[in-house]
Amino acid sequence: MTSPSRGLLAAFSVLAMTGPAAASPATDLLDALRSRMEETYYAPPGIDLTRVMDEASRKLTVACEGQGDACPVETGLEVARGAIAELGDRHTVIFPAPTPPPGAGPAPAAGGGPPVQRLPFGWSVRPVRGQDHLYVAWVDPDGPAGKAGVRRHDRVIAPAGVTAGLLNTGTGPVRVSIEREGRTFEVDLTPDAGRDGAMPTMTMADDIAVIHFPSGTGEGAAQAGHDFLARAEAAKVRAVVLDLRDNGGGGLQCAAMTGAFTDYKAVQRDRRGEATVMSIHADHVEMGPANGMETVLTVERPTRWSGPLAVLVNENTASCSEAMAIQIARAGRGFVIGEETYGVGNNTLRPVPLTAGWMVRMTASWTEDETGQRLPPRPPLSTEVADDPVAIGATGRDAVLEAALARLRAGA
Repeated sequence: MTSPSRGLLAAFSVLAMTGPAAASPATDLLDALRSRMEETYYAPPGIDLTRVMDEASRKLTVACEGQGDACPVETGLEVARGAIAELGDRHTVIFPAPTPPPGAGPAPAAGGGPPVQRLPFGWSVRPVRGQDHLYVAWVDPDGPAGKAGVRRHDRVIAPAGVTAGLLNTGTGPVRVSIEREGRTFEVDLTPDAGRDGAMPTMTMADDIAVIHFPSGTGEGAAQAGHDFLARAEAAKVRAVVLDLRDNGGGGLQCAAMTGAFTDYKAVQRDRRGEATVMSIHADHVEMGPANGMETVLTVERPTRWSGPLAVLVNENTASCSEAMAIQIARAGRGFVIGEETYGVGNNTLRPVPLTAGWMVRMTASWTEDETGQRLPPRPPLSTEVADDPVAIGATGRDAVLEAALARLRAGA
């Protein structure tokens, strides 16, 4: 019979010879996610992050059974994404780290926020949620798509295997079919590699200016918006429409554009209770601790519009564009019309690296007003009107815009 001490010695000898089990790519990724989340993530109320990650570890053990250190990163990704889904936080996502070719990658966003997505065709194409249709969410009239006759809300019929992502950021020529109001025609597009992200545009609906603010990432987006407002004022318009439909967010450009309509302060508070104050004015944005704020973005040619204002939103209006609509509504500066928005307008993000070329973009703080009250995730809708880009492209009738114009003309 072996003595207990000899049994322990034998066990330790085996461990010494074999060493600890090597971690697999799947385990490495999930461990990195847990570590990053425990350091930075600010969970929504009622969410137990430890419980969620413990359960994810158990699921990964089952999924990797028998594979040892060969369990692939794809298995870890599946489990990690399942854990994030359990959080109920639509702002927190795992995504591939950008690996752009030299000179052609995303540019840093001016004023913070995600990188600027270069759009060499001068348009932004996206799928209709829940359908297989693609449509034009934004087009630069001076870009390749605009010069080819493409308009916002056109339906795009792409060759097999060509996704919205390729149509947005592709580096080679492409031919697509465009459908508009019962007519179909083909366009050949050649990319312009020097183009950056989506920038504001302005159209006139008689005596009302319609400013489309498509993204908060493009350098100079806020200044361009202020410049359009100055032109609208010079034209003596009776009202302004700020169109935030399909604006998925960005950085401080959104805040600086909001300063064209109202001053406000907001407090971003992280999980440790540390606060960062944002103070927005027509000509600049300040940010930092309450006793050490600094100017982080300046608008060289500021405008302050004090007349009637409508804000258009849809289900793709998200993040800082939701915050724009929230602050305008809170200040009583305008009414919000359209669809319920994405629902992440009251928190801020931090991207951090994981392993194997993946990153997680996570909620790092929640936004409060000056009294400490957490802001809502969505702007309040004054009037709910369904936004249907397919119908707009097919009929030429924009129900959300028409409803806003009618209300502004009625003096509401």
